[in-house]
Amino acid sequence: MPVATDAEARVVPHPGGGSPLARIGWLLPPLVLTLVALKPLGPVKDPDAFWHVVAGGHLVSTGQFVLDDPFGAATEKTWILNQWLPEVLMHRAYAAYGLAGVAWLLCLGSLIIGMSVLAACRRRASPLASALVLAVTFVALSGSLSPRPQLVTFALTAVTTSAWLLTRDDGRVRWWLVPVTWLWACSHGMWFVGPVVGVVVIVGMVAERRAPIREGVRLGLVPVLSVAAAAVTPVGPRLFTSPFQVEGVTAFITEWQRPSLTDPPVLAALALMVPVAVQLIRHRRRGWTTVLLGLLALGLVSTWSRTVGLGAVILAPLAATAIQDLVHEPVVGPGRLERAGLTLSAIGSLVVAALLSPTVAAVPAIGPNGLDEALDRLPAGTVVCNDQADGGWLMLQHPGLRPTMDTRVELYSVEHILAYLGFIAADDGWQSYPARVGCSYAVLPVDVAVVHVMRPPGSWIDVGHSGGYVLLRSSR
Repeated sequence: MPVATDAEARVVPHPGGGSPLARIGWLLPPLVLTLVALKPLGPVKDPDAFWHVVAGGHLVSTGQFVLDDPFGAATEKTWILNQWLPEVLMHRAYAAYGLAGVAWLLCLGSLIIGMSVLAACRRRASPLASALVLAVTFVALSGSLSPRPQLVTFALTAVTTSAWLLTRDDGRVRWWLVPVTWLWACSHGMWFVGPVVGVVVIVGMVAERRAPIREGVRLGLVPVLSVAAAAVTPVGPRLFTSPFQVEGVTAFITEWQRPSLTDPPVLAALALMVPVAVQLIRHRRRGWTTVLLGLLALGLVSTWSRTVGLGAVILAPLAATAIQDLVHEPVVGPGRLERAGLTLSAIGSLVVAALLSPTVAAVPAIGPNGLDEALDRLPAGTVVCNDQADGGWLMLQHPGLRPTMDTRVELYSVEHILAYLGFIAADDGWQSYPARVGCSYAVLPVDVAVVHVMRPPGSWIDVGHSGGYVLLRSSR
């Protein structure tokens, strides 16, 4: 039989008493959870959020999961809707409540992430330690909490990591992770993190002699079947090739760059590693599962900006376990007050978000919102030269227009991206870009370099300006 971990062995039923800190400790997780749920509330400002809504609407109306992009004027590659499940949900929320619905979904997603991380930590640590770890994890996630399908990956990474750590404790096979991976593969391109975590834990269990090789092979059926399940999503086998579309253009995507060690999210993620490292150093018997999961998490934290929060989510239950081990106190199971507090926190946060979102999220935080009427007057099918960040906004707010650039960078060729960057910077030969993409109008921020050479006495006519944007028409 597998040997129980120290943290597992110290879990005791809630006694109804204890130290003053223990008696009020149940208040901390609900308070942190409320912060996690409501802090992201605000106007929609992520450029990707807009085209995710468009993608969901297009799928609902056409049933196409793999298609030639009908929205951009210069896209060249096949658009694979491998995040279709949350995109459809975003579309439904937008259709019913506008951008306020999308903003509310962000609060819901943040709440689910917070509850998933908290549950993973609370199984192994006190309310105080769990709340502390959740707060630090929230800082690590702060740069990634936006209305995008990646929220699903953060939540399911917490669920999957916790499940595999429980398997390490009790040796039970959790087959339900297979259908969970199928849902994950319908929601975000980083679904493979789940099977990877499973393989890492299995290797750790074999190295720790918690499971013989034969048992390890049996446990390995879960990640194998999870990958097989991902192959039968509506996208089909193309799901496995879709992540490679970004190859060749990662240099142009901010979130695919290496993060700076001075970034607050990185510092928060590294802070979670400190108690884990201390615990490993203090104990003579190495916990290979913890070592391997820690290395996986550090790799995610240090490699790409977009995976910093993901690494923190994996580290969270390890950090909570380590902190609890350092204080040498038993883990008291959740009592009625703690459960009631968490329930009220979750319901109350969603109600507050629903009441505030129509006001705080009525208008997008990006895009030439003051030029809506002027853009509405342009003929359907008009190609518009635009700033990349506003491409999704144009696709959603003005579906009759065709933007020449957006944040779906993987759909564009390197040549087009370089031409766009040269155009925005007003480099020599910038005039070839409008001719190449066929745009007769341009809507751009007034402080973009090219605007100063396009406006009179240039060859473009100023036909409107508002809110820091200008609408220009070619005179040719």
